[in-house]
Amino acid sequence: MIVAVSLYAAIWSHAQIMVRGRLYAVRGRLINRGFGAQFDDAGRGQALVEFAIISPLALFLMLVGIQFAIIGTVSLGLGQVNYQGARYAATNPNATQSAVQSYMISVASPIISASSGTYLTSTLSPAPPCTFGSTVTVGVTFDVRHLVLLPNPFLGIPFPTTLTNSESAFCE
Repeated sequence: MIVAVSLYAAIWSHAQIMVRGRLYAVRGRLINRGFGAQFDDAGRGQALVEFAIISPLALFLMLVGIQFAIIGTVSLGLGQVNYQGARYAATNPNATQSAVQSYMISVASPIISASSGTYLTSTLSPAPPCTFGSTVTVGVTFDVRHLVLLPNPFLGIPFPTTLTNSESAFCE
């Protein structure tokens, strides 16, 4: 798009703009500030009203999106630490539930292992020892209430307060 502005018209109160071979007359006074010509006071009030209407909606969407991103990150990390716990329980047949949980906290992402894993609880089924070829199941529950920064529910949008996951592996 090629735009040509008549300098004579830019000084006075009328401008002509050439766009794709057509000449358009533009009302308002052009002022050359910095990198190009701008119209002074043309549409400033409308832009302010549009910003006042859109900004709360944009802020709302951004806050809810960030909150769900935090919860989604925890959910992905919880699935990974649960898999690691099931593999540990399957390869260590005499591992107790506390040993499996300690291992899971040691390999967990920082958001899960924060506060020494106080928000993470796990279950081990069946109880050790795990015989060759049998299945061991590790279940985890993570309390996410401390990560929900917005009021729950926030304008009708409920956020989860706990995340659960279960993983099984064959004993070796």
